[in-house]
Amino acid sequence: MVEPVRTHAPPATRPPSPLESRRFRRVVMVLLALLTVGWVLWAARGALVPFVVGALIAYLIAPLVGVLERLNPIRPRLPSLARTLAILMSYIAVGGLLALAGMLLVPPLIRQTTQFVQAVPQYSAAVNEQVFAWLERYQAEVPPQVQNQIENSLSGLSSLAISAVQSALKTTFNAIGVAIGLFSAIVLLPFWVFYVLKDEPRGVAWFYGLWPSAWRADVRAIVRIIDRTLAAYIRGQLLLGAVIGIATGVAMTMIGMRQPIVLGLIAGVLELVPILGPILTFIVIALVALATEPSKLIWVGVTFIVIQQLENNLLVPRIHGHVVQMNPALVMLLVVTGGALWGIVGMIVIVPLAAVCRDVFRYLYHRLGDEPSE
Repeated sequence: MVEPVRTHAPPATRPPSPLESRRFRRVVMVLLALLTVGWVLWAARGALVPFVVGALIAYLIAPLVGVLERLNPIRPRLPSLARTLAILMSYIAVGGLLALAGMLLVPPLIRQTTQFVQAVPQYSAAVNEQVFAWLERYQAEVPPQVQNQIENSLSGLSSLAISAVQSALKTTFNAIGVAIGLFSAIVLLPFWVFYVLKDEPRGVAWFYGLWPSAWRADVRAIVRIIDRTLAAYIRGQLLLGAVIGIATGVAMTMIGMRQPIVLGLIAGVLELVPILGPILTFIVIALVALATEPSKLIWVGVTFIVIQQLENNLLVPRIHGHVVQMNPALVMLLVVTGGALWGIVGMIVIVPLAAVCRDVFRYLYHRLGDEPSE
């Protein structure tokens, strides 16, 4: 009798643990790479400031490049050349506008800035005289008990101001060490922006390719939300700064203030800081008026009120539209929080960052729930 051939069943294979899967290893590699790159960028953050500005410039002119690229008739046959020509045409257009503005504004701006800097000691002395005169009157007319309460309150504010000045000086001296890196970055900036714009479509495709196919629709929607909010806010804030700066310069010229172009430039730059910027502008211009012609201080105040009313009731609703949609009390809280976290940069970026987080959270909340997202 022939015995049946016995076959040995293969040993049961152990399913790989999640820690041994290829996906987990790839995730670990990506996280390590991101941490390394993040550490390098943070360590060299002082020298990378021009590249941040360059990224902002590339982001702002990217729509113009896209329009010029689509209008180019050689795009179907030579897409790379069409992209390059669109970037060069954008450079020429933006550079031409800057050159025109430079020819009209730079010579008087340099002259008035020089006069302003040279006159700062005189302004300071004149302000001190006015303050001393007010102090003499204050000491003569205000009861001593009230004076003690006021002085105790002001002593805390003065200590805060001194610590802020010391911090600013420390930052200034630390910044000297990265001057060489900043100079080289500024020289390379136009070329860097060119290559960023040239490879933008490839970079966008690479970014979306990193995500699983099931997630890509949501990733694209989130990117559109971020782009819509940031683009509207940044372009709107720059336009507000230009309009307020021009309006302030014209108003200061009509009042008869000295260095009106410099004062307009200060107003335009400080406009980038929400809520607090216009107040700082008024303080600077009021101090200049107090040092030069105190009789014009009332006109400075009236001009400031008129410009702010026009800005809040006419410009902001039309330029920003429904981008931010935040209560002014919340904006004030955000500005203070951003300043405490990241200084002046935090005061500028905290509002659009909060708006982006709000809109993305709203999208994901509806996307993960039963209600359809808008």
